[in-house]
Amino acid sequence: MPRRTFLHAASAPIGLAAMQRLGLTASTPRSPAVHVGMRSSIVVIGAGAFGGWTALHLREMGHDVTLVDAYGPGNSRATSGDETRQIRCGYGDRLLYARSALRAMTAWRERERQFGVSLLNPTGRLQLAPNWTPSLRATQATLTTLGVPFEAMTDGDLRKRYPQMNPDGMGVGLLEPGAMVIRAKQAMIGVGQAFTRAGGTVRIARVHPGSVQGGKLVDLQTDDGERIAADAFVFACGPWLPKLFPALLAPRIQVPGRDVLYFGLPAGDHRLAFPNFPNFSEERYYGFASIDGRGFKVCPTTGTTSFDPDVDERIISATEVRRARAFLAQRFPSLANQPITESRVCQLENTADEHFIIDHHPEMSNVLIAGGGSGHGFKHGPVIGNYIAKRALGEQTDGDFDHMVRLAR
Repeated sequence: MPRRTFLHAASAPIGLAAMQRLGLTASTPRSPAVHVGMRSSIVVIGAGAFGGWTALHLREMGHDVTLVDAYGPGNSRATSGDETRQIRCGYGDRLLYARSALRAMTAWRERERQFGVSLLNPTGRLQLAPNWTPSLRATQATLTTLGVPFEAMTDGDLRKRYPQMNPDGMGVGLLEPGAMVIRAKQAMIGVGQAFTRAGGTVRIARVHPGSVQGGKLVDLQTDDGERIAADAFVFACGPWLPKLFPALLAPRIQVPGRDVLYFGLPAGDHRLAFPNFPNFSEERYYGFASIDGRGFKVCPTTGTTSFDPDVDERIISATEVRRARAFLAQRFPSLANQPITESRVCQLENTADEHFIIDHHPEMSNVLIAGGGSGHGFKHGPVIGNYIAKRALGEQTDGDFDHMVRLAR
């Protein structure tokens, strides 16, 4: 199912007060698996954007935390892999996500200083469309509400500002100059290193839920038969979630694949390299200017509908290469005949309404499920990791956000 055909009707969450007036209250909160203020043992499964940050926050809160991943932080199979991801506040009418992204920008800057590694590239983001769609208008309104600077651009503005791009068919542009590109793989390696420096334990192992007693998960079982016990468990393993909980999550999370292509720039021509061109997006493609000399990144918004992150080959298809070249010939003519310098095959983990799933397992009260990043989860990492940690500990969190990411929806 292509992303553009997902059920956007569910995009505007209903506040709790409004739900109560309508008689649509959320499910009864479960008793926390651990008690606030007490030191607990917690296992986080998955070292990606949700799991890695959750483990780091839990460890910084003083708990005994083990982070388990089948392949390790920053591995090439991870949904949070590849070299770059973007962070922007433009989110249509989804104010809760836009607000989270704005907080995350501050958190990313703080963590960049803490890690001592260059992670952020202030690129800006240019959203292109033939005309002013309801989604663009909603993004404009959300940015205005949050006080985030933006610039509305006409066809003439686009031609004058970005002569390296042919905007034919794109009558308007919405530029968010504060958007950035994050060095994704380096970021997740940095999170893992910060976690171990803080005293956390990283285990490289494939695990499965073990025994259940009294409505609680007792332990995990590794492929070699070892058992890992804890007070609570956070399953934040992205596209592996439907494999671990097929009856519960296979109907709720789809794992499509996407080919990601990096095209070399013409010799001596840096017009499409950072910082000379922003992130861009339109209906068919999105991408980034060349960063670290890797090439101009081009990503289709559609692709294979089913991908297995364990066994499927990470080889780009000839069809996607032809489609990308046709797109470049139209939109960025200087790249039409340039070679592919790098490529990736990534997978997403999409929910039908593109909201995250962060909620307790209905049959195991000490198991929290955190996934459904839906192609936009990475940017929220430092903030959403703190949120997931608080949910795992039974601490107070934002009720509207809780309702938006509930499993029962």
